[in-house]
Amino acid sequence: MAFLWRYFPVAHDIPQSIVEHLEEFRRRVLWAVAGFLFATFVGLWQQNRLLLLLMRPAGLTHLIALTVLEPMLVKFKVAVVFGLILAFPWLLLQALMFVSPALTEREARYVVPITALSLALSVVGVVFGYLFVLPPSTRWLLNQAGSVMSVEITALSYVSYATLFLAALAVTFQTPLVVLTLIGLRLISRAQLRRQWRAVYMTITVLAAVITPDWSPITMLLVAAAMAGLYELSLVLARWVFPGRELAPVAGEEHAG
Repeated sequence: MAFLWRYFPVAHDIPQSIVEHLEEFRRRVLWAVAGFLFATFVGLWQQNRLLLLLMRPAGLTHLIALTVLEPMLVKFKVAVVFGLILAFPWLLLQALMFVSPALTEREARYVVPITALSLALSVVGVVFGYLFVLPPSTRWLLNQAGSVMSVEITALSYVSYATLFLAALAVTFQTPLVVLTLIGLRLISRAQLRRQWRAVYMTITVLAAVITPDWSPITMLLVAAAMAGLYELSLVLARWVFPGRELAPVAGEEHAG
């Protein structure tokens, strides 16, 4: 993927004034805002389909609104969230094009693969949550009402609940990227992570309990299993990306020596 960088302005031998930096920043911000607005307008155009798609995992067929403004707020929120998701690669591209002149050739070679990995992990996290976690967790929460309570779900509360949960999973699925970064910066080694496996898996269990909305054992087990699998995958990738790195001292060990 290094060939992609021929389209990025990596020009370290051309100094720029503060005015030129500000002008470049303004240009990138304008392009980023334009892309986000376009994606948001697409979301407004398809708002009903997007809302039905978001309701499908919970098995819901309709939602209620308690205020006059709520239907408009829900549609706007769905469109904005969709716009952020759709425009995220474009926003990231503008950020990379702004900072690319400050990167060395070696650093530039890592940016595109890291960005692609981050995007892929985010998509996998959202799809995993949408298909396998959101349906059982929502059903479990609704079943808590039993025969004593009648649950009427407002549109705004459900959209907030579903989007926040899917966003949390997208962030959680960045585990391989975090582990690879720590190993790449020599802040920790694969051998240390293997020795501290009890602490790592305890942390994974706590995080799974925090991000799941219902705290049901099945949901937490699904999320924890996914995070554990990603963690083990990151160690395998680290061995391939950084061969022999576990034999090198990390930052703390170098200072201690």
